[in-house]
Amino acid sequence: MQVLSRQRGVSLIEVLVAMLIFSVGVLGIALMQIKGSQFSKQAGSRTVAVLQARSLADAMRANPAGVYGVATEAEIAGKKGDLSGSYYLYDGTAAPDPASCSGACGQAKSDLAAWLKELRAGTSAPVNSDGSTSNPSGLATVTVNTDNTGTLVIASSWNGMNPNSSGVSTNDTYRFDFQP
Repeated sequence: MQVLSRQRGVSLIEVLVAMLIFSVGVLGIALMQIKGSQFSKQAGSRTVAVLQARSLADAMRANPAGVYGVATEAEIAGKKGDLSGSYYLYDGTAAPDPASCSGACGQAKSDLAAWLKELRAGTSAPVNSDGSTSNPSGLATVTVNTDNTGTLVIASSWNGMNPNSSGVSTNDTYRFDFQP
């Protein structure tokens, strides 16, 4: 007597379970690919910000009179470490105009303009407080350190990956203290 209950194929339920497991795996791989792309973009923006901050510091080292806001290097000693008149100070609003002054001042404004151009080209535009990226403020600043250490603070910002509580991406910032 033969037993007729042999299974000759795969049941529909087994096929559906296999497809479900396979699709979850494929979706996981797709998500990893998307996240990897986002992290690569973020790393690229961070790299540009770091390199450009260091590049501006190198330009400042080449123009010490501009760092102290004087016409010649001989006048630096008279400043006694005061950087409040530095030609490199930039508040992030009006674009520096190299034609507005000459000598050390013109070189400093030219350095700032080139720095901002490279930052805009290489980083994701930071977001404004309302979530827009049009004409963002705070892309970059150069300020006098408030703890009176005789340093300038070079800061550059870009659009980060972490959303805040209202879902708007927050800005990431790289800060570099330059001591002349």
